[in-house]
Amino acid sequence: MPIISSPRTVGVCGIGQIGLALGLACWRSGYSVLLYARNPQKLEKAREDLERMERWIASEFPEAHPRYGELTYTSDLAVLDREADLIVEGIAEDMAAKVSLWQSLANAASRGAILCSSTSGLSISEMGRQSGYPAQVIGTHFWNPPHLMPLVEVVAGAGTAQETIQATMQFCERIGKHPVRVNIDAPGFIGNRMLHALWREAIEIVERGIATAEDVDTVAKMTFGLRMPVLGPLENMDLVGLDLIKTIHQYLLADLSAAQRPAPLLDQLVQEGHWGMKSGSGFYDWGKRNPRLLVEARDQQIAREARRLLEEQGNAPGKPTED
Repeated sequence: MPIISSPRTVGVCGIGQIGLALGLACWRSGYSVLLYARNPQKLEKAREDLERMERWIASEFPEAHPRYGELTYTSDLAVLDREADLIVEGIAEDMAAKVSLWQSLANAASRGAILCSSTSGLSISEMGRQSGYPAQVIGTHFWNPPHLMPLVEVVAGAGTAQETIQATMQFCERIGKHPVRVNIDAPGFIGNRMLHALWREAIEIVERGIATAEDVDTVAKMTFGLRMPVLGPLENMDLVGLDLIKTIHQYLLADLSAAQRPAPLLDQLVQEGHWGMKSGSGFYDWGKRNPRLLVEARDQQIAREARRLLEEQGNAPGKPTED
């Protein structure tokens, strides 16, 4: 069947932080949005959370001129199956659950709807194969928080149709995002491969006693973190000089972590129930810190940098592109 090339109605399955913020971006961009949650009791909280995010976006980006579409909250998956042209899932990071969802949307698939997974690293090729809709399944990795983060990794599986890729890239642009194409369906795609390599080494430094968690974070925030918004890692290497990079690699790489499994320190923390902010402790004692203030500071920083980056391209977070 032909792929729907210009979707008008977007269905969002799973209205946690990712799904709800994505729904907000689509709604502000003029799409009819269907927000689905299996549990009806979650819908009222979702409505309140979306309205709060909308007020924040409107105050932070008064220069944006949203074209609000229709917004519907539903606990009936059949509504999405019947009406949505493009469906994004933001459910649990579990292959079986995602495949089961796509198989429950047979009518949408038969109409040529685009099926987008917000997975941060599961195989899109395998998801498409198991669901039975390889031509229509595509990865759209929206970074958290997606109402502020401008970039989307668009991941084609082995069977994803070119029409699906093209329509998805255009969809991302129309909701004010910057899509990048992931050429190979590799675990972790682009960003998470780099991020988890950094996290692995950060844990290694703490585990070996080279530095404390606080000092590791301070170094990251006060050195390379400062230049990252304008200087990516490969640009930085070119500025430093690849000959010097090679010299440093010859003695440094052998001492870096090349672990193929989670670090013992991470295993220990998880086994002891120190899961981070949500449990009250992890690398830090969150009873002595204010997570709300930290998240607010994060969002303010992302908003400042995202505005600068996208204004260079004639757009701003929360501001949809013109059709």
